[in-house]
Amino acid sequence: MSRIPARAWVGLLLLGGLGALSLLMGRLFPEVLASSCPLGSDLTRPDRTVCELAFGGLWISLAIGLAAGGLSTGLGLGVAAVARLAGGALERWVMRLADSFFALPDVLVVMVLQLAGQSLVDAGGGAGLGPFGLMVVSLALVGWAGPARMFRNRLSTLEGQEFVAASRALGGSRFHVLRVHLWPALLPFVLAVFLSRLPAAILAESTVSFFGIARMEPMSLGRYLGTSYAALIYEGGPRIVIPAWTLLVLLVLGASLSSQALGTGVRKG
Repeated sequence: MSRIPARAWVGLLLLGGLGALSLLMGRLFPEVLASSCPLGSDLTRPDRTVCELAFGGLWISLAIGLAAGGLSTGLGLGVAAVARLAGGALERWVMRLADSFFALPDVLVVMVLQLAGQSLVDAGGGAGLGPFGLMVVSLALVGWAGPARMFRNRLSTLEGQEFVAASRALGGSRFHVLRVHLWPALLPFVLAVFLSRLPAAILAESTVSFFGIARMEPMSLGRYLGTSYAALIYEGGPRIVIPAWTLLVLLVLGASLSSQALGTGVRKG
């Protein structure tokens, strides 16, 4: 892999720092935040401090982004690999199916999937998915098409390289070329695509949870902000919502910086 751009390091360090901070403060030592939070207690939940809720929400939002980003990237990669291996009409139809997903409004579809999934859970179905799993699956179902199109195009470009042509001339099968030659060359691009899915998944989940559609418990940053926006009109309201907004912005900024820088580096490589 070519040298990682400085901007990508900034984003990755920001993501890693937020993840470590949320793990330490939100999961392992929440009692520290409970006893020393300078922002006091939440107005609607006097048993919890603002710091506990904000850093606990950061952990959930980051976990959802990582899980949904990983699942949608894996689905997209699998679809693209199968399409390229099949080739011909099947590849064209699979890519047309992926392209049709671009016309769907992501957030609206996630809202519908959440409501349908919650109805199944209430009726005793839902395949054992809780609110967290339901959100991850919903985000992956609307987010696989973009990675599939990007991976297919990248594979098509790599297949035009001389080393691939030489391997085929020596009798290498499509699967052999994909496994031995294309997969190692594709790995940096897979990482860039995965990081690009993080901010999209985090923002979509935050929007859906903000409007009270998802029943995420413990609360993500989006759900916490959605349940606390009314605090803005009360005394001391900004101190309740500003920490969560700041953490959400930093989380999306870290993911965006790293994905854009890595994506640029891969295209130049």
